[in-house]
Amino acid sequence: MKYSRIRKSCAKGFTLAELMVAMSITLVLTLLTLLITGTAIDTWKAARSEIRAAGQAKVMLNALGRDLESMVSRLGNNDSQWLLATTPPEGVGPEGQKSPNAARLVFFTSASDRYNGNAGSRERLSNASGGNRNADLGGDISAVSYELDFLDPVFGNPNPRFSTFVLYRNLLDPKETYDRSMLGSQNLETAFDASAGKNELEDLMCENVFEFTVTFVIDYRDTAGLDRTTKITVMSSNNAGGPRTVKNFAVNGTGLAPNLNTRSEFVGGRITSVELAITVLSDEGVATLKKNPFGGNVNANNRFIEQNSYRYTRSVTIPQG
Repeated sequence: MKYSRIRKSCAKGFTLAELMVAMSITLVLTLLTLLITGTAIDTWKAARSEIRAAGQAKVMLNALGRDLESMVSRLGNNDSQWLLATTPPEGVGPEGQKSPNAARLVFFTSASDRYNGNAGSRERLSNASGGNRNADLGGDISAVSYELDFLDPVFGNPNPRFSTFVLYRNLLDPKETYDRSMLGSQNLETAFDASAGKNELEDLMCENVFEFTVTFVIDYRDTAGLDRTTKITVMSSNNAGGPRTVKNFAVNGTGLAPNLNTRSEFVGGRITSVELAITVLSDEGVATLKKNPFGGNVNANNRFIEQNSYRYTRSVTIPQG
């Protein structure tokens, strides 16, 4: 019987050099895959944050735009206050990372969604308490408030762990506005807060709104009798070298009152439009800001805001009556 021999050369395996080359190639391919995957995930996150921010900003600016386009005011020697724009001097937000501007607007409007969207309907819709809140109970002038705050958007309380910048819209239906003597009030903000109470969760318009700024475009006649146009921005602090700024702005029955000055040069003017600007932070940006990582470094803070936020603007024409 014959036996075949297997040569040693046929049983030869990979050399150490060949294994190292193969491992190096595998490592390079793995690193490239991880890099491409990480870049794709970062791009997806950025796109998702921008789409989410744009969607929220669109809802908020459209709602505010509709309310301003239907704004109601009656000028001519009456003591009523028809619009008030303010901003809190202490700021809004976590300690060390306050919003640069958190304007609040309170005014009267002929809101299309009054009575929960059933304007014009006389149908009595019952609810758990046996009332008819959804039915149109008459009137078309509603009081509305837009306010930026720093709260837990789910439960509406200042829980530091879950709080974020939130912008609320609070609408009083015409019957509530009339019954609670909002019309004719000389201090609209105080009267509204006494009537409406705290913001309700269903009034949440937009999350992560780091900054909300309102600028009024005004036509007026100066002391020389010349027609002029100017812009007045409501801000918590003066902006040197920038547009004319005030801490509050009111439309009274006797005229315009920047900083509640009823004898300013703009008292006989009129608002032709309102410029709205909001800055929406990403979720990651809000989470980072709450940790206050910049320690008062203004430049580093501003760079971070610029890299992790999206800014949206809208100009609204005000009806003239």
